[in-house]
This record gives sequence, C-alpha cells and structure tokens, in this order.
Amino acid sequence: MSSITVRIFASHPVVGAQYARVLSAEKDIRLAQKKDQFQVGVFDSESASVEALLTMARLRYPMMRPLVVAFPSDESECLRWLFRGVWGLVGYDNYKEDLPRAVRQLASGQLWFPAPVVIRWMRIDAARRASALRLSLTKRERQVMEFLLRRFSNKEIAEIIGISERTVKFHVSNILTKLQVNSRDELAAKWVPYFGIS
Repeated sequence: MSSITVRIFASHPVVGAQYARVLSAEKDIRLAQKKDQFQVGVFDSESASVEALLTMARLRYPMMRPLVVAFPSDESECLRWLFRGVWGLVGYDNYKEDLPRAVRQLASGQLWFPAPVVIRWMRIDAARRASALRLSLTKRERQVMEFLLRRFSNKEIAEIIGISERTVKFHVSNILTKLQVNSRDELAAKWVPYFGIS
C-alpha cells in the first residue's frame, strides 16, 4: 500500500504540530517536505488569510485536494468552502479521529462533507455551470470573472493567473460588455449568487 502524502498549511506552529502528530501516527500517511509533491493539503481555518492561502495553494498545486479544519459548520458554511474548491471539512472538536479518515477519503477522490451538503452543492453547481455556459464567455474570461466576483483587483488577478494587467483589463471589459453590466459592483450583484461566492 503506497503512502498518502499530506502538507499542512497552518500559521500557528502549535496547531501545525498537533495536526502533524495526529497524521504521523498513521502508517499510510506521510507528511510532505516543502519541495515534495503531495495529494492532500490540510488548512487551518483560523490561520491568518486562510482564503488567500487556499487560493494561492490551489493555483500553485492544482492536483492538491484541500481539507479545512474549522469549527463545526452549518450547511451554508460547508457550501461556502465547497465552492472555494475545498474537498472536505473536519471540525476542531473531532480532528484527532476524523483528520486521518478524511485525508484517506480525499486521497481516494471522494469529498468529506455530509451527504445533504454534497447533494445541494451538486444541484447548485450544475445550475451554475449551465448559467456560465450560456454566458458565451471564453475559458479565460470565466476564470477572470471568478476572481472579479471575489473582489480581486486587476493587478492581483494578473499576478495569480500569470498574465499582464493590461490583458486583465481587456478581459474585464469583454466580460462587462458580454454580460451587459456597467461596473464590477453590478456584476457582483447579478452573478455572485450563481457562483456560490459569499
């Protein structure tokens, strides 16, 4: 049986050490070093700028399956994490028992959320994708639009995607024209609900 590689993203060293201790005790789970490839990224929701850290990690490690450790969450909070590309959510109250099981489930390609949350997410995601397909936006425009809806600046979008700021401005202009809106605020008001962004 090959081992599952995990990288921990926690800003507090004690929290990171706790997660590492729990996962290191498992024979089939190995903690990845900085330059190692890994399958599952474990994020502490109380870390400073966890949203930005998660976004950057997903862009840098596109094959990573993110797992967030957080306070127990309701369905809406779980959906919020799902729409940010997170594959699972483990509560602080049960992390010692659930963290290894969740890591294994993510490594096998499955989500770690309650079934009703996954079913609701699948319905919302299907409607969202259908709406996006009807938009006639290019793949790059849809990518830029998701960052726009999350209130990133043109400069931030350019740095994340790896294109020039001028190219981002061009895409933003095309998006606003195609969607028949006059500003970023109007775009957000109209499209945030369809993209599951809060």
